[in-house]
Amino acid sequence: MATELIGIGILFFCAIIGGIIAARFKQPAVFGMLLIGAIIGPSSLNIVKDANMIEMMAELGAVLILFVIGLEFDISKLIKLGARSILIGFLKFAIVLFFGYETTLLVGFDAKTALFIGVILSFSSTVVIVKVLEQKEMFRRKEVPLLIAVLIIEDILAVLALTFFSGIRDSGRSILSTFEHVTFSIAILIFAYLIIMKILRFIVNIILKNSSDESVLIFLSLSIGALFSYFAFYLGLTPSAGAFLAGSLIASLPNSKEYGRAVHPIAMILTSIFFISMGTMVNFKAVESNLALIIALILTILVTRLIAVGFLTLLLANFKNEQAFFSSIAMISVGEFSLLIAKESQKFGVDVDLVTITASIIFITAILMSIGINYSERLHNALNSRIPIKARLKIERMSEYMRRFFDQMEIETHFTKKLKSESRITLMLFILALFAFFVLRRVSLAMKISYNAVVLYVFYAISFILMIYLLNLVYKRSKVVHHTLSVILTNVDSSRNIKKCDRILDNLLLALLLFFSAMLFPFAIFVFNLNIWANVIPFLLITASFYYLRNSVALIDGHSLSSSGVSASIAVTKF
Repeated sequence: MATELIGIGILFFCAIIGGIIAARFKQPAVFGMLLIGAIIGPSSLNIVKDANMIEMMAELGAVLILFVIGLEFDISKLIKLGARSILIGFLKFAIVLFFGYETTLLVGFDAKTALFIGVILSFSSTVVIVKVLEQKEMFRRKEVPLLIAVLIIEDILAVLALTFFSGIRDSGRSILSTFEHVTFSIAILIFAYLIIMKILRFIVNIILKNSSDESVLIFLSLSIGALFSYFAFYLGLTPSAGAFLAGSLIASLPNSKEYGRAVHPIAMILTSIFFISMGTMVNFKAVESNLALIIALILTILVTRLIAVGFLTLLLANFKNEQAFFSSIAMISVGEFSLLIAKESQKFGVDVDLVTITASIIFITAILMSIGINYSERLHNALNSRIPIKARLKIERMSEYMRRFFDQMEIETHFTKKLKSESRITLMLFILALFAFFVLRRVSLAMKISYNAVVLYVFYAISFILMIYLLNLVYKRSKVVHHTLSVILTNVDSSRNIKKCDRILDNLLLALLLFFSAMLFPFAIFVFNLNIWANVIPFLLITASFYYLRNSVALIDGHSLSSSGVSASIAVTKF
């Protein structure tokens, strides 16, 4: 016991040193914590060597990190996020995951390791990005609100990724049973979240009437965090998911800023311990033996950030001049969620030391982001001059079209209100159909034990009719959503031809669906344990996706040329 207390004391003392180091070099605190942890760890000076204590502090810190992030995340923020930021967030995650997965396979690792590395590379660091932009007085740039919105989407995806990996850890279950278990567990956790959200304000008012001491706020906040973390663990999910929802609960309260201020000092100390604990797990020999992989992954990050952030913000957010390049550099830094994913990978028996590799990548990308952000305009000018003029004009036309489309989506009209309500109903019906399937499946398994074949066949027939009815409702509502989107598109396309808008929308949706299926196919390879030839499937899906995307661009270009063909041809002639 005394040894563990001394070890914890050393970690707290080193947290101060790590903070000083980071401040000295004008880097975020994460940088100093990981560095000092690596120095005092077993693979270096061996000052802290109690593996159980390190593991315990890392687990506690992981829960508190998610709790602190949740404190900044009011559920209403997600509702207010625009469609373009949500789409960019999902596409960025999917594209980086796929490229990271393929790069790892090419270097010579297996599919399981490749999937974890792909997910690790997908998340940018909110802490590093905000800190660096503030230090360089760039936080008020026009691009930053969209980037922050994308980071919020990434936080949600990271929690889902952690939940996914924690839910499928039991290899004794079938795929369907595992998916059913994870789905029900998440549903129960969210249901508890919604119930407590309704009654929490009432409970808080009662407590505050009897005591106004700030310590009450601290204990109340941490108690809710501990309760939800344990509940998530009890359901077979990662405790971090429960901690994130608990933080979000606190953020939904009217006086949430007071809670944040009360908890912040304690939370900062304990989350610092997480980064130091993770730093102590760094093995410098692993860095040396995996240097080729680390270099390949750094190059992958640079390329994928340019595609998944730079090109997407240019295309979907209509960023001009060096704005897209600035955004891609700002999002280079790999972040805290990546360490959580790397730590989770240890429970799957991954052959390579992903904690060490992830910590190394965080170091390097934080430095590259901090330095590169100053040269975004120069780098943009050098790259932009090499893009063919025809390609640049085509991208600009497509970007302008998408900008008008998303602008129409964000305007409060009868059709946009209808789109939101119908989309919400469609989603609820789909979730209802999914749960109905799982409930009926469980009931049928229970009935096999006690009932004869005739009763079972009658039950199967009723279940089949019910599922067809629910899926038919989903289909009808989806058609309404599709038609409403087409009507909104008529305000973008000056020809106002609903049939043409239908064709554009069909091609765009098919391209998007096929592209997402391709980018996320590594999850299917991992879950179903498919052989190496299955890696051909994503490339076939990408080919089909680009076919439909080309059709949609041709339709949009056809209109663009008809309405502004003279100006476009003049522009080409000038160039």
